Amino acid sequence: MPTCEERIPHQVSRRQTDHHGEPHGATPASPSRRHLLKLGISGVGVAALSSLSLSALAASVASSEEASADATDASAFSAFMTLSAWLLSDKTLDERLGQRFFEAMVRIPATNVPGMGSLPALKKKLLALGEARDYLKDDDLEASEMQLVRRVLQAWMLGTVGTAIDDPAAEVIAYEYAAMYAGPRDVQVIRTYCPNQPGFWTQRPE
Repeated sequence: MPTCEERIPHQVSRRQTDHHGEPHGATPASPSRRHLLKLGISGVGVAALSSLSLSALAASVASSEEASADATDASAFSAFMTLSAWLLSDKTLDERLGQRFFEAMVRIPATNVPGMGSLPALKKKLLALGEARDYLKDDDLEASEMQLVRRVLQAWMLGTVGTAIDDPAAEVIAYEYAAMYAGPRDVQVIRTYCPNQPGFWTQRPE
């Protein structure tokens, strides 16, 4: 069972912290993020990503290259952060938190899911698709690629990394700063503990 009381000194998004690193205000959930939460991470398919503009991904890549001293950076972590920002519609993801998610996903492989080394190729494929059109079609991504997309989303949304979405031994990387709390953050105080396993709300009722 993961420990639910783990605290981290930073938020999912830098704009949610002040100069002392403390929360100050809220980041409204984007329509795409709300849609993903409503659908449920385990059920995410290409149709759920069809509202995400491929041109926005290209713009994000261009922006990150301009800000980087090495514009040819094709590392898996760079691809992870770029795709994460696109999937979550958030260009200000905390890189330190992203590094922890990435390292955990490298260390804890998921069953029947491609490794993190596949991310640069996936990013390249999406950018190539974006040259022809702005939105994904049902047959654009293979099943294994969607499994990898789901795993990236699961990490950010739930704040945990495991061998599967319902892994009881999943490692808690972030709890109160998980992306699933971005929506209610402006109307309620997010508690720093849970009465159950993180992500328990995704389980089908008995």
